[in-house]
Amino acid sequence: MAEKKAKTIEENMMRLEEINKLMNNSSIKLDESFKLYKEGVELVETCKKQLIGVEKEMEILED
Repeated sequence: MAEKKAKTIEENMMRLEEINKLMNNSSIKLDESFKLYKEGVELVETCKKQLIGVEKEMEILED
């Protein structure tokens, strides 16, 4: 079974932009919109954790 490679902050942010564009499309169905919303919320949490990790690393390097 292949391991899932963690995505970079940049990749996650690009996916969030894609989700935003898709959700602004008025022809999107409700169930698809909900799936995208859920994915977006999860990505926001992932990005927050990644950014906190980078911030901690920077603080360590500055000390």
